[in-house]
Amino acid sequence: KINTHTRMEELQRDKKARARTWEEHASAYEQKSAILNNELESINNDFNELERKKAKLAQEHGDETVHESDLIQINVGGRVITVRRGTLTYQKGTMLEALFSGRWDKEIYRDGFGHIF
Repeated sequence: KINTHTRMEELQRDKKARARTWEEHASAYEQKSAILNNELESINNDFNELERKKAKLAQEHGDETVHESDLIQINVGGRVITVRRGTLTYQKGTMLEALFSGRWDKEIYRDGFGHIF
């Protein structure tokens, strides 16, 4: 038969071991959480810097007053096609979106009539 006193000591040791394990896990979590928060802050800072550069380029080389509903005329092999800017910029992150976003409107080649060439 197990002595009640011995059983209580075992339970106390188990309780202390669980508490130590909990503290170890909590400490590891806090450390990893701090690392991830620092990385997130760094990513946000980099993103904001890219947005500032993008806005500066748009100001220098583009037209800041563009809108998705703008009609753009493009000279395609001598034939003029009219299309909404939003159609060309619908798929974000593509070359078409970058070219027709308005950020490069001052730099786009145009024909003698002002149509994008």
